[in-house]
Amino acid sequence: MNKAKLQKAVLYAEVTSPEFLGDGAWHDAWKVEKEGRGLVLRIPKDIVYGKPAEFNEEELTAEYASTKLYYHSVNQAVKGAAPEFFQFHVSEQLSYTLESFAGKPIDLHELTRAQAIEAGKALGEIYRKTEEIPHGLDGFGYLHWTEESGLRGSITGDVRQFLKEESEEHLSDYRELSEARPEFQDAAVNDALNLAVALRERGFTQPRLSNQDASPENILINGTQVCLIDPFPNIYYPRGMAGNFMNLYDTFFIALSDTERYGKHRFADCADNLKGIADGFLAGYSAGDSRVQAEVRGEQLLQLLETAYSQFHLLSGNLPEEARIRYGNKRQIEDRLATLAGELKALAASEIGNFEEALENGASL
Repeated sequence: MNKAKLQKAVLYAEVTSPEFLGDGAWHDAWKVEKEGRGLVLRIPKDIVYGKPAEFNEEELTAEYASTKLYYHSVNQAVKGAAPEFFQFHVSEQLSYTLESFAGKPIDLHELTRAQAIEAGKALGEIYRKTEEIPHGLDGFGYLHWTEESGLRGSITGDVRQFLKEESEEHLSDYRELSEARPEFQDAAVNDALNLAVALRERGFTQPRLSNQDASPENILINGTQVCLIDPFPNIYYPRGMAGNFMNLYDTFFIALSDTERYGKHRFADCADNLKGIADGFLAGYSAGDSRVQAEVRGEQLLQLLETAYSQFHLLSGNLPEEARIRYGNKRQIEDRLATLAGELKALAASEIGNFEEALENGASL
């Protein structure tokens, strides 16, 4: 981080005593003080995944404005589950965010299995209750910002038709993957994917606000309070983001634990706790409703499929440096595909009966 940029941000934001907290993929963070309270100052990094970061006012404003909206919605749903203070500044000369200091990152290696499950349960409840808060925005999908229209969903049109087309894409991706890679060919997987698609099309009612990025780096613990930071909000079928969470904690982080991006977290060494968080999340999110659980597992299956599909396509052509940092070299990716094929088959076999039952009993949402 450019020290002059930090000094400029400290002066502009009128904060003192910067203490470096750490670096994420996109920002560096410092704990600072202002008017007697602890805050966190985040400044965009100059280099992101090995490439210079280019300034884009609309993209950065959309990111920060959507974070502010998500924090506000979370705190309406579960008070204290997101930073209660958040402000930002965006210009080509200086951009930063300033938010409440909300605790320390969760330590996956120190948790007991029971604590991991309880943390996951709290996260599931946060997701579920936040979905119930009206977002008040037009459009759906990832959030965009322009000076003319402000913050809104990036996609307009018929959201049901969009969901249907996305579902058809999932099934097409599986056909391509299984034709190219025999280890993915499996009748139960094919049937389970079709059932998952039927579940989502029956279960969807309206697009709601959710979060795509609840990685362990973004989960804080303050006493017994679980707090979410640095989200990637979108407005869409909320079960999809719940399924994304399940895929991340059940499979993705563990499968990518040998990469440069995730290696420092040693996820393979705390796989049981990651899976415990996933189990707790499903319990907290579903509140005991078996149909909700089936819908989330259906989305998890689709997310797992897309994880495998995207990894498969990384083997074609040259591997960009950003992809290497995130996903490893081609040998690592090749080895990972075998693991993902096994995970896909196991999840399909364990859930196909629940999918059938949920379809017979009707959708939940």
